Amino acid sequence: MTKDRRPAIRAAAPAKAAVETPSKSSLAAAALRKSGGKLQKKPLAEVLGEKRVAGLRINLDSMALVSNIHRASGFIRDHFERAVLQEADLHWSAFVTMWCLWIYGDLETRRLAAEAGVAKSTLSSILNMLEGRKLVRRRTNELERRLVIVNLTATGAELISSLFPKFNAEETRIVARLSPKQMQAATDAIRLILATIADLDGIAESE
Repeated sequence: MTKDRRPAIRAAAPAKAAVETPSKSSLAAAALRKSGGKLQKKPLAEVLGEKRVAGLRINLDSMALVSNIHRASGFIRDHFERAVLQEADLHWSAFVTMWCLWIYGDLETRRLAAEAGVAKSTLSSILNMLEGRKLVRRRTNELERRLVIVNLTATGAELISSLFPKFNAEETRIVARLSPKQMQAATDAIRLILATIADLDGIAESE
């Protein structure tokens, strides 16, 4: 039998897929996803930040941790305003203000501003809105007239008590990819950071 002397035809190599440059938003979203238990890709801002400080005496580990806490807090705030608070027509700071009154009870405005993490001028605007909706009430301190005490109304207490289970369900969703051990480690680490800031700033821990 005569051998077939025709050259063997090799399969053409598959064309390489076009490389698409990821956008800033897609990289930011990638930072919030977990795939197969692998570490997350650095967001674009973090990569660019490391390039910018190259050559300086910078601790990149501390920079990465603090910047990601900052980014996470912004993502959390925006997400909860869309997913939970929108139906109650509350923004984040208003919700936190009501939460503080719900867990502490009556608070003087200076203490309330500190607990809610807002400036006193910002708190005044928040209280104007909440008082207009009959969710909180302000009254003058009987012993020291210049001090103002704030408390939830019955309507406000009813709203926050009905809203918080939904809020907590969303809290549970956004940490669902963490193991119990990871969750506790993250909580402990952030508490330690908060305590360190309080020590550095000479802030007494809230009673």
